[in-house]
Amino acid sequence: MKFKILLLSFLTSCILLPVFGQKSETGGNKKFSVSGVITDRNNKPVSGATIFIDSVLTKYTTDEQGRYRLKVNPTAKKIYIFSPEIGYAEADINGGSTINAILKNNIEDVPSFITSSKSANVKNPAKPQKINTYTNIYQMIRQEVPGVLVNGKSIVVQQSNSFFGSSTPLFLVNGVRVNSIDYINPVEVKSIKLLKGSNANIYGVEGANGVISITLFSGSEK
Repeated sequence: MKFKILLLSFLTSCILLPVFGQKSETGGNKKFSVSGVITDRNNKPVSGATIFIDSVLTKYTTDEQGRYRLKVNPTAKKIYIFSPEIGYAEADINGGSTINAILKNNIEDVPSFITSSKSANVKNPAKPQKINTYTNIYQMIRQEVPGVLVNGKSIVVQQSNSFFGSSTPLFLVNGVRVNSIDYINPVEVKSIKLLKGSNANIYGVEGANGVISITLFSGSEK
């Protein structure tokens, strides 16, 4: 009787062994490498950017040349690359091994799972990006505010109603009317809003050519 039990056990193991081996050969659970180069919109490498896979923060970051490499599960669908100084980019993985991306100064659009992670550190996200991007307030307005034409220090709001031969918009800094914005350093700017048409009517004739409202960082936010 004991001999029969041992024989049955041996035969069972012989049957199960090939099935186990077949699963391991499929490679269905095998991770694969994903790598690439991350740059900003000026084609400069972005170092220290964090990598997320399907909304989950990984331990990987880009190096000084903006390069990264990591292994992902075959079920991975999306990769997110985030820099608190510039913004983020996302791409479908689709089994690809090389994924390059450009970060485009889109801090305001960063997904909530990134901003809530420990890697985000986005207290004043707009401030660092201005240091490397803009040399003066007029360059900043030209890049950041759609619907305006900037030529040197001349600013014209498109589709504005010009009165008295003037095309200069009204400038507000922290809600106060100012005659010049030359003194403003881009790194001090928290936000810029353009008001025109019915949205500028509350400023009367002064707002006929549009209103550019600039908010600066307060002392506690610097």
